[in-house]
Amino acid sequence: MLYWIFLLQVIITVITFKKMGLFLSLGVLTWLYLMYRLSLRLKLPKDRYSKITWEDMPWLYDGIARMANRARIPMPTIYIEDSPIPTAYSFKNSIVLSAGLFEVLSEDEILAVAAHEIGHIKNGDTVLFPISRYGQYGIGVLSGAVLLFGSSFHVKLISLTTFVAYSLYLHKFLRKREFRADNVAIRIAEVPYALKNALEELKYYETMVNSKDIPLPTIQPQIDRKKDEKLNITTLLISTHPTYEERIARIMAIVDMYRIFEFS
Repeated sequence: MLYWIFLLQVIITVITFKKMGLFLSLGVLTWLYLMYRLSLRLKLPKDRYSKITWEDMPWLYDGIARMANRARIPMPTIYIEDSPIPTAYSFKNSIVLSAGLFEVLSEDEILAVAAHEIGHIKNGDTVLFPISRYGQYGIGVLSGAVLLFGSSFHVKLISLTTFVAYSLYLHKFLRKREFRADNVAIRIAEVPYALKNALEELKYYETMVNSKDIPLPTIQPQIDRKKDEKLNITTLLISTHPTYEERIARIMAIVDMYRIFEFS
């Protein structure tokens, strides 16, 4: 859907500016390609990220290796980020786990979080995420040009609508990919319920951090997630991640379904 929305904006730009619109669209597409290629060349600073080998953490390395084998992907490169905030993310064929994760989660829960990141790699999200986000900037440039220099009010309105539609659908797209990564994690993790437990621990951690009554002198996290995670229209429209409650409920449903089929 994002592809078709972007293509519509390109067509609008070409119709509005004719030959100049074609050159502008090609320029934006070239910029998107170059930005993506540049993102592949970026290296993590060694003073903040440590590459993990088997000798450093055998349980973590072996656990990720087994899960990667189940997911049928090459062994990911593992990094530990020197940060007290419990977080994890992936890029290319690499997984980054923050030092804060090891303070609040058990070994099984950390492996479950790593399984989620393997799910992103397995599903191609490490390619789709940067391209789709750069695409938002690209469609913003094209839409902005039409709004500033276009002559037709209706064309301007369609162009603006296209940009808004891309932005809203992008958030929906990213949320769906989080669920898909969870699905992979449940299948490859050695303890499927560990991902649910990890999410509950992380939710509890954020609640503690956001509470002014509990002193945390050594932790200064920057938590963007709001305290009230009840599903509402705003969450559906602008959030790029599902709430903890949504993910936990889906994980429980999937694991229970697997158990039903296992014993049937």
